[in-house]
Amino acid sequence: MVKDLKTEIKENNIDDLLQNKFDFEQFDAVYVDSFDQYQQKDYYKILNCQHEKHIKLWAWKNDKANAEFAILCADKDLQNVSVVASDLHSQSNVIETSNIKLSFIKDVKAYTGHAGWYANNPANIMPKGQRELFPEVIYSDSPVSIGKNSFQLVWLEVSTPKDIVAGVYNGKITITAQNVDTNVMLDYELEVIDATMPDTQDYLFDVEYWSHPYNVAYYYDVKPFSDEHISILKEHMSLYKSLGGHAITASIVEEAWGGQTYGGENKVHYPSMIKWIKSREGKWLFDYTNFDKWVQLNKEIGIADKIICYSMMPWGNIIKYYDDSMHKICKLKAKPAIASKYSEIWMPFLTDFVKHIDEKGWFDSIYIGFDERHNMGTALDLIEKIKNKDGKTLKISAAFNDFKHNASIFNRLDYASVGLQQIRNNLQDFKEQVAIRRTNNQKTTMYTATEHVPNSFTKSIPVESYWSVMFAGSLNTTGFLRWAFDAWVKNPLEESTHWSFPAGDCFLVYPSLRDDDKRESKFTLRLAKLDEGVRDVNKLYLMKNAGVEFEKKVEDLFYEIKGNEESHYEFYTMSKTNFWGRKAKWLTENSKQSMLSDMKKIKEKIFELSKEYSKILK
Repeated sequence: MVKDLKTEIKENNIDDLLQNKFDFEQFDAVYVDSFDQYQQKDYYKILNCQHEKHIKLWAWKNDKANAEFAILCADKDLQNVSVVASDLHSQSNVIETSNIKLSFIKDVKAYTGHAGWYANNPANIMPKGQRELFPEVIYSDSPVSIGKNSFQLVWLEVSTPKDIVAGVYNGKITITAQNVDTNVMLDYELEVIDATMPDTQDYLFDVEYWSHPYNVAYYYDVKPFSDEHISILKEHMSLYKSLGGHAITASIVEEAWGGQTYGGENKVHYPSMIKWIKSREGKWLFDYTNFDKWVQLNKEIGIADKIICYSMMPWGNIIKYYDDSMHKICKLKAKPAIASKYSEIWMPFLTDFVKHIDEKGWFDSIYIGFDERHNMGTALDLIEKIKNKDGKTLKISAAFNDFKHNASIFNRLDYASVGLQQIRNNLQDFKEQVAIRRTNNQKTTMYTATEHVPNSFTKSIPVESYWSVMFAGSLNTTGFLRWAFDAWVKNPLEESTHWSFPAGDCFLVYPSLRDDDKRESKFTLRLAKLDEGVRDVNKLYLMKNAGVEFEKKVEDLFYEIKGNEESHYEFYTMSKTNFWGRKAKWLTENSKQSMLSDMKKIKEKIFELSKEYSKILK
């Protein structure tokens, strides 16, 4: 809650706060820093430090520009507040309002404690301790009410058409309230640079956000892969495509990750899209119904050139199947340490699976995925024994940290992702591996996860997400990976707290309300900044290829991105609150300000370099 004004004055001894507080009689609006985070307790900070009524933005063609502003309410509640943007005009051209989106930002409650419990919390016990409201969801343009002495954040997004004429465009935003006669106006300026971003499917640097389509079904209470579910997923995965995502997640066993995600009232939280069945005669049969629907949907959207199937090494190595003779679900263990037994279980599946995806024409898109597993050699050896109709073997993808001491496995991965802290611990070796793997047409990405700092949790400030992607770009990686896109908790729009992971760790988008007519997925502020980073890295990768001069300038810019060591940005550690917990790492206020300053400088240099680049394209 916002403190009483007199209490705030007394505590802070701010003589002129009262005067500043009443610079406006009813309400006002000012631009704020979209890299920063503003909770309601920051009301007076905005009031006294932010006075910008005009903002200058820039973008390439086929690109986006973002800004954020706060509507500040005085001593009277505001009812049905609306925001409307005008067209953007240059001297002779227009960017129409269909390309301009204004959205009110929704606060979500989140636990602020330690980093997580992992699989050691099988009872899904929710953490006890402090919660706070954080600005999180870029939600809707529907009118809102704002309580007195508080503020409402609004997100501005401008999409630049591919065929727009370069130049400077100006527009206005009008803010009105039903119970107030006066309006508030904000100006904004957009410079469109004469260079064109590639379409997302042609990005040089892409993203992979693991998806949980069953969770979407659980949330909206629809049957998995029914027509209604497919309709929801079509919009949901189209949003993923718009971010540069094209690799999709598919499950080939029940609970590939040990049941750590929310699963509604279902015993199995993340089911297998392929059902294992043992017939009365003891023969293995496989039902591909849901797998085929999932892949076909994403192929129609224009993604799924990588279908990463998890996993031949699920957590616990447990495989569940339906035994037709016993009429019940049974389970067995396929331990890679016992190669003969492992092969006996997995050979029938691989043989049948390869035949099926050959018939579908999907073989070249399929990867068998592994998630930070040991003893992978047995699985890889078995995969190499199974050839398709053209004599090819399945490709391999893995989140794999031991790249330095287990090169024999790492070198066999067609697609590999390494965690931020493991990269820092072996920085030069990682850069060398990226260069070698690029030569061999092998993809290498970076991921962030629990206990990494900076990060992209609900509590993290948005600039941390932007930094994460920029740092990945500075390593010359081919992309950025994160768990997860949509592994929602029970009521995500109310609270993002999870029983095993930091709040917000498991999802980058939010759903609509369950009873909304239009069921669409919504950006978080942190996803918007991840996306901004992805677009900026793609700009830099394109410019890097423009000749020796630009290559040197881009490399110099990447060199300025700090973070090679965990201590480059100061952080503090929160003690665990449960005996099985792990400690949390959060940036200090000083390091937040340092990162904000650093990334603003990087953005300015990308702008300047973009202007230079546009000149050589003419």
